Amino acid sequence: MRHSIATSIFRKAIAGILPLFVLSIFLPAGSMAQNDGKKLFEKHCTVCHKLGEGKLVGPELVGITKVREREWLVKFIRNSKELIDAGDPIAVKVFEENNKIPMQAFTNLSDAEINGIIDYIENWEPPKAQEFTADVNKKDGFTETEILRGERMFYGLIPFENGGTTACNSCHYTKNSDSLNWNPSAMDLAHAFMEKDGMNIYASMSEPASSVMEKAHADYKLNEQEIYYISAYLSHLVHKEIKPFKIFPTRLLIFILFAVLMTLALIDLIFTRKVRYRFIHVIILMVGIAVHFNIAMVEAQNLSRTKDYAPDQPIKFSHKIHAGDNQTDCQYCHHIADQSKSAGIPSNDVCMNCHNVVQEGRNSGKFEINKILRAQKTGKPIEWIRIHNMQEHVFFSHAQHVNAGKIACETCHGPVAEMDIMRQFSDLSMGWCIDCHRNTRVNFKDNEYYSTYMKLHDELKSGKIDSVTVEQIGGLDCMKCHY
Repeated sequence: MRHSIATSIFRKAIAGILPLFVLSIFLPAGSMAQNDGKKLFEKHCTVCHKLGEGKLVGPELVGITKVREREWLVKFIRNSKELIDAGDPIAVKVFEENNKIPMQAFTNLSDAEINGIIDYIENWEPPKAQEFTADVNKKDGFTETEILRGERMFYGLIPFENGGTTACNSCHYTKNSDSLNWNPSAMDLAHAFMEKDGMNIYASMSEPASSVMEKAHADYKLNEQEIYYISAYLSHLVHKEIKPFKIFPTRLLIFILFAVLMTLALIDLIFTRKVRYRFIHVIILMVGIAVHFNIAMVEAQNLSRTKDYAPDQPIKFSHKIHAGDNQTDCQYCHHIADQSKSAGIPSNDVCMNCHNVVQEGRNSGKFEINKILRAQKTGKPIEWIRIHNMQEHVFFSHAQHVNAGKIACETCHGPVAEMDIMRQFSDLSMGWCIDCHRNTRVNFKDNEYYSTYMKLHDELKSGKIDSVTVEQIGGLDCMKCHY
């Protein structure tokens, strides 16, 4: 008995070790080294260099080993500044040709690791395009049966042959919500697929291009026919609209309920007289009138006010990531705020200043950033939806507040650096503006804009007043805003 158990264990051990032993004999050592070099290159170099795609921040590296000696490359990669400071002519030339931007030092890498990176660059070959028997350019003309089958696969009603049990719509939502879902919606996928030079769904599903998608699709191995059916469904979906998230109309129902109760009370009070005690009619009428008056007053006050307005934008742009985590200055994107009435909506070029290099988001992978890249290629601007809209009869200038007044963006726009979904923080009502003008102290002493207010300067010097508010310099004059 013991002998048979020991024999069984020995056989299992041999079965597990033998494949590894065979692989170690037949698998080329260079293949493993090339893989290590690739990982190091992707980790340390892809921010500034793309192989086979020309100059990025740094120069193109394909063929670099043919024009530079390996020993020099190792020294340059480890610490380029040392070579430049030492007057190395080649290092100085490279430095000047690349806008005098020094290359990051990699003193933490060993000679073997740096040589692994150089080996990977030397042996790199452009990836071969995957071949498909299906027409990958087909975007319409699908049959009703194909569309229906693709829809059933998308909703998980038909299982995939090679794994992946979660339905597509569990991540790629088909109904809008009031919270940020970093996964592209079904409609996003449909538009990206149908756009000219848009998403190649066959390549995306076969070889995920981002680490986010690679992780999310780890269990999915869709075959070509399954991708074809989902393509058919997406081509059909693009002609539909995702229903927007709607808030339950509680106040409207209360208004209607009391309108019905008051009507019944009046009818009973004048005609039917079913209820003996008239004070019941009086209570219903008084409460109903109070409720109707309150709702009418609140709705009138909120007319044209859109506090907490947070529309779905064409790109899932997170202010929390950009302004908060990455500490991007507000005026880098809204660069005309200190000289214009409007803060301005950033152009594609402003986005591309960073996203020429940063081509993968930590939450959305490449999908959202690819929208910017496609827009840049077509020359069509991203159609951002404006959130803060002042009424037409009101004049408001960002230059006056940001430049002259030195008002921080957060004063009006709230904690933007904490917002994944940008929303309107203030109600922008007249009362809100007046309160601000009454309470805000002007940066008066060291501000040349207010140098002509001699009387107020004299009062500050004499100690008659210790500060100046916006109200004191005409901030409550009607003609300032309503000219």
